Amino acid sequence: MGKYLSIGQMGKLNNLSVQTLRHYEKVGILKPSYINEETGYRYYSMKDFNTIDLIKQCKAMGLSLEEIKEVTNNYTSLESIVDILGNQKKIISNKIKELENIKKKIENLESKIDFSLNKGIEEIFIKHNEERKFIQYNFTDRFSDEFEINLRKILLEVERNYENVNAEIAFTISHEDLYKSRKVECKNVMINLGENADFEGEKIITMVEGDYLTMYFDDTYRNSGKYYNVIMGYIEKNNIKTIGDFNEIYIMTRVGNNGREQSLGQIEILISK
Repeated sequence: MGKYLSIGQMGKLNNLSVQTLRHYEKVGILKPSYINEETGYRYYSMKDFNTIDLIKQCKAMGLSLEEIKEVTNNYTSLESIVDILGNQKKIISNKIKELENIKKKIENLESKIDFSLNKGIEEIFIKHNEERKFIQYNFTDRFSDEFEINLRKILLEVERNYENVNAEIAFTISHEDLYKSRKVECKNVMINLGENADFEGEKIITMVEGDYLTMYFDDTYRNSGKYYNVIMGYIEKNNIKTIGDFNEIYIMTRVGNNGREQSLGQIEILISK
């Protein structure tokens, strides 16, 4: 019996718990070399060290227990191991792309929040924007329950059909209605497809490159009307020539513990040179 190690000894020598070794036995990747039928005690031999080393090597490469089982059961077949490693490389490459995409989204959001804080919330300034593309839907009553349901459907469609979406929700607000009656009228809803996004279709609209009079606000979207009063007053006071309608774009929405919704948004309108 001297050539065998108890399950506890095997665990300590390999920095593995008894529970882990029992699980490895259960899934079929490391079976004890000897089991005492009377006591049920498990014992391992020196050759099991090699199997444990292989398992650790496979786990370090991100292989699942099922894949490790295939490796340990076919350890003499180098072709089988090469196939498994090749498949794992593809999985890792796809995961790297996914993580890079997530990182870009985090950096994009971080940059926009930092920019808004540096410019100042509720401060009016001129911002130069590159060409941007949005997908547009003709829903207008944005404060209704029906609109919220339609918006969910829109977001699902965009998630399904487009890649690298910023998921920024935007509205076109009629400048004419604001000018005549100070009434905030929504003409349509849009979803930002990302800067320099290369998409085409009848629903795709392009916001041209140019200078936009811009103001950030951090409030519930139902209170956006008061910020239009501020920016309209600024336009009239400074005799600024504007082009087209306002864009009301939401960068990030969150809900506090009190259930109150608050959004970082921006109101912008193209101005003539």
